[in-house]
Amino acid sequence: MVGIVRQRLLPLLLVPLAVLAWWLSLMREGPRLAQDDLSGQPDQVVEGLRITTLDEAGRPHRRLIAREARHYPGGAGSELDAPRLTLFPEEGPPWQLKSTRGWVAEELEEIRLRGDVLLDREAWQDNPPVQIATPELQVWPQEHYGRTHAPLHATRGADWLTSIGGGEAWFGETLRARLFGRVSLEFHPQPRADSAPPEASPPPPLESP
Repeated sequence: MVGIVRQRLLPLLLVPLAVLAWWLSLMREGPRLAQDDLSGQPDQVVEGLRITTLDEAGRPHRRLIAREARHYPGGAGSELDAPRLTLFPEEGPPWQLKSTRGWVAEELEEIRLRGDVLLDREAWQDNPPVQIATPELQVWPQEHYGRTHAPLHATRGADWLTSIGGGEAWFGETLRARLFGRVSLEFHPQPRADSAPPEASPPPPLESP
């Protein structure tokens, strides 16, 4: 049973990391203003940031929106207010990842999302809706590794999983994830065509770590 839940729920935790890797590539390609300002003030500010990339057919592929983006000199990195990242797959509804704020290290070796980090995808055909929520998320793209020590809650239709201590994931050639602390979950096998679906019980409320 645990193995089935791992196959169906834990890989979803890696979707934010793939979207963030694209975001980092945008930050690497973005312009930089050459200034020697060490006062702690940003050397570049963009209000109402909106970046959309298209696929070969001219359809939206990825989109990054932020209320404000700031780059700081002296290796202090970049900040985003209210970032919202959208990934448009070839089929089905888009994946949307958002948080209250974000920070990217100067050399792109680390990224942090803080405040109501939420990954969401609507239902489509036989695929139930998916939602993953945590107060914070840290990613080290060069190590293909992400982690949160904050409570983590994931749902996929009637299936749900809650980890009070958060979890970690490796998203390189080997895909694996591990949860921390006490874990609660409920998994509903797919009903047969001639049977009624099971009644889902509500997930327990998140506790503070």
